[in-house]
Amino acid sequence: MTAETPNVAAPPPEGPPPGVRAMAIVRWGLVLVTALVAAGTIWHFAAARGGETSGVTIGQRYYCPMHPSVVQDHPGQCPICSMTLVPMPGASSEGPAPSSPGAAPGGLAPIQLTPERIQLIGMKTAVVKREALGGELRAVGLVEANERGLAEVNVRFSGWVQKLLVSATGERVRRGQVLATVFSPDVLRAEQELLVAHGWKAGAGGGPAHDHDDGHDVGASGLEADARRRLQLLGVAEQEIDQVMASGKPTDAIAIRSPADGYVVAKAALAGVAVQPGTVLFQVADLSTVWVTADVYEQDLSRIHVGQQARFELSAYPGETIAGKVQFVYPTLEPGSRALKVRIELRNRFDRDGPRLRPGMSGAVRFALPATTGLLVPAGAIVDTGDARYLFVATPGGRFEPRAVTLGARLGDRVQVQTGLTEGETVVTTGNFLIDSESRLRAALQGQTGR
Repeated sequence: MTAETPNVAAPPPEGPPPGVRAMAIVRWGLVLVTALVAAGTIWHFAAARGGETSGVTIGQRYYCPMHPSVVQDHPGQCPICSMTLVPMPGASSEGPAPSSPGAAPGGLAPIQLTPERIQLIGMKTAVVKREALGGELRAVGLVEANERGLAEVNVRFSGWVQKLLVSATGERVRRGQVLATVFSPDVLRAEQELLVAHGWKAGAGGGPAHDHDDGHDVGASGLEADARRRLQLLGVAEQEIDQVMASGKPTDAIAIRSPADGYVVAKAALAGVAVQPGTVLFQVADLSTVWVTADVYEQDLSRIHVGQQARFELSAYPGETIAGKVQFVYPTLEPGSRALKVRIELRNRFDRDGPRLRPGMSGAVRFALPATTGLLVPAGAIVDTGDARYLFVATPGGRFEPRAVTLGARLGDRVQVQTGLTEGETVVTTGNFLIDSESRLRAALQGQTGR
């Protein structure tokens, strides 16, 4: 008999350990957060790149400051000198900022500078103001001898200087004063002819009337007149001729006399030197009146006219001024200085040491000017190349524009601008030559890139 085995139920399967399900939920949650963070990062980066491309870098160009011909549309290094390329100022797809009205000289272009570069340059600016131009115009004056009072003492015959009575330059002489004596065979012969003619005339008039007819008397008088006229043409003074006639003997020393009062400013006569007709022995200057010539710049010519009041202050006598008037404006300019000479005639004064105003002295001439107004800028703001005159106008945002100007009068360290500026604008007064170089470089780059 078989024993029956009792039925036993199978044990239930074992479940996952406690907390596994919770860990799975946490793991999948972390994966989801990581995916969201990555997606956000990718979206933010794409948005930033898109904004930069659309707003700044599209069309941006870069160039080499040492080799302006190297221009490209992305950063890098110069293939020639390996210098880092820098952004071209204002070279974007939007084009350069609009410039203010005004004519720019050729070869220049507006530029943009950062505050750091402006400070590094040491730039200074000034505001254009309308100010009074009246008062006076100052110029440098030079004292010269009055040309109307200059006289040359020369001879009209050949001979030799016997004696010098005025042997030094600078001596004061009087009109008719003997300066030297000259022996001349030509004058001696003419004196003998005069004495012979005079003797004939005296013989014709001293004998009985029937011994001489009127024709002989007239002929003798004519010979004497001709001989006297010959001596006059040789430059012999009347008193010298009368002395020969009174003594009845020719003189072998002809006196050379001063033709005017004044000072001997040049002397070529030496004792024993031979002279020929036209030889200048002395030069005498009458310094009772002198000329003062002042150099006036070309831009101030319209403010000077004949009859204008002027004052002359000598460097030798500070604080002392002499009043005068413009007597003459010369018709031509000096080629080198581009200045016009203006002449003032002044009466001289004399003291125990001689004339107060001496040729060669210098001083300041102040011309009285009518009152007017104009735009004035510091003279340092003007860039003058000889062919063009311009300056740089500063506008907001660090922008500087070249502006061609027409200049007027100059008053000390300021100059009048007639055209090209308006009142209230700001101009560069210091550092403009560095800006000029940058502006020329910018213009060159624009020409190479077709801008």
